[in-house]
Amino acid sequence: MRKLSLGMIVSLLLLCLAACQPAIDSDALAPLPKAAIEQPDNTAQPAENSIEGHGIAWFEGSVAEAFSLAATTNKPIFMYWGAVWCPPCQEIKHTVFKSPEFIAQTKLFIPIYLDGDTERAQSVGEEFGVKGYPTMIIFSPQGEEVTRIPGGIDISRYNSILLSSLDTLRPTRMLVQLALNSPDLLLATDFRQLAYYSWGQDFEALPAGTDPIMFKQLAEQVSIQDPEASARLYLQYLVMLAAEQDEAETGQKADAAPLFRILATPELIIGTWDYLAYYATNITRVLDLDALALASLQNQWQQAMLDLRHNTRLSTAEQLGGWFPYLAFYFAGDEASATLPAAQVAAIRLDAEKANQMTRNAYARQSVVNQISYLLETAGLKDEAKQLLLAELEKSAAPYYFMSNLAALAEAAGSIDESLEWRLKAYQASTGQATRLQWGVSYVRSLIRLAPQRQDEVSQTALALINELTPHQDADGSIHDIFAGRNFRILRRLNTDLHDWQIAADADLLGNFDARLRSLCSQQSKGSTQRSNCQSLLASDRPQ
Repeated sequence: MRKLSLGMIVSLLLLCLAACQPAIDSDALAPLPKAAIEQPDNTAQPAENSIEGHGIAWFEGSVAEAFSLAATTNKPIFMYWGAVWCPPCQEIKHTVFKSPEFIAQTKLFIPIYLDGDTERAQSVGEEFGVKGYPTMIIFSPQGEEVTRIPGGIDISRYNSILLSSLDTLRPTRMLVQLALNSPDLLLATDFRQLAYYSWGQDFEALPAGTDPIMFKQLAEQVSIQDPEASARLYLQYLVMLAAEQDEAETGQKADAAPLFRILATPELIIGTWDYLAYYATNITRVLDLDALALASLQNQWQQAMLDLRHNTRLSTAEQLGGWFPYLAFYFAGDEASATLPAAQVAAIRLDAEKANQMTRNAYARQSVVNQISYLLETAGLKDEAKQLLLAELEKSAAPYYFMSNLAALAEAAGSIDESLEWRLKAYQASTGQATRLQWGVSYVRSLIRLAPQRQDEVSQTALALINELTPHQDADGSIHDIFAGRNFRILRRLNTDLHDWQIAADADLLGNFDARLRSLCSQQSKGSTQRSNCQSLLASDRPQ
């Protein structure tokens, strides 16, 4: 049995679309999900981050009070954790959370809404192992986690997942153990729960040593009973196999016959759209096909996706996702010199403009415009992607997100000063404790990578970032949320980069930063996870 490798973990993170991040460093702009296309979205734009207008009766007390109420009323919990700037979060809020069927089903739960910038949200994320935005978790009335729901799937699937969780309330971790040791004991609803689990947001659900073959075996076991669940489990197997081979450089090949069957069935294509749209290159690498058969598969894959890309069961953003397999295959190995045919460029522009015009609400546009810009960039239309993002700055509810994308485009074009200027503007425009930390760290890490000689700016901005967080103190002097959840993971990356930068400069550049960090650690409650996390950052504890 093999451990989950770094490559497998990264692939799982990408799949859940939950790693909702700004364009940090030189990373590609991420493809992200959903917003209906039948009619323009003319929803009134709230003046601030708000969940008003969505019919879900979110619980108004604390998280602890919600879990206490769940236990006394014997109602399960539906927890949503997101952020105003996060494109897939806005996608879910403006599609799933507006679905009458989904709203009706949430009445059977105690629904909790958490924004990452609200007080103690990061501590809650730490407690429940939340990795990124958005995360949706179902808990039993007794507070045991049942399942995590992925983004980027058909709205009707969210409804069926909620119903299935109510039917059995069997935790996914238990189902994994059954799959590994007693698969005959799995129920029909268990296969669907495993097929629609957000694997990239919970590394603990798959124990160390889990082999991707488990998903292949599950797919075979349920192939007749539930073809859609079988298709998703098979594709999860291929994605994990590809990630494992990237890490171990092995050459294991997978049977492609199930994939041919999926691509011949429109219903299965829609049901596995999140896999098929974004993992074409990864998956084709591990298929046991000769060159001719592979070309045939790629032609079938790209044509099937393009034929279905205007299906109204897909959101505006996900319809655009139908272009990505075609682009991945067309540019494979020749991104620098290949040019798209004029007819395809015209079709992409038409789809992009239609999506742009159909989406009016500023929050809903966060998802759609992000997807359009990624599509244009992938198609080689980088100048058009830049103009789209520039125009969106005046409309966006979170313009700093698109400033980060502009920074990534500028860096890719070799315009380092422009890139850093956009990073700084994004940081200055960002709002909310956790959000400002994330964007500030992005700016400092970009300085380290692109302009390490700007030593005073690096050290002073890093210190200012921590000082900006210190007003959020409890009565005992401990500072909640700084060293918890995403905040801690972001600070850990910053801390590593800063000290590597200092070593490369062969100078003492972080004396004030390290001193402030030690002071903050001493203020955390003794024995707390936050104190332990903070102490792990201290320079004296860093491996030499």
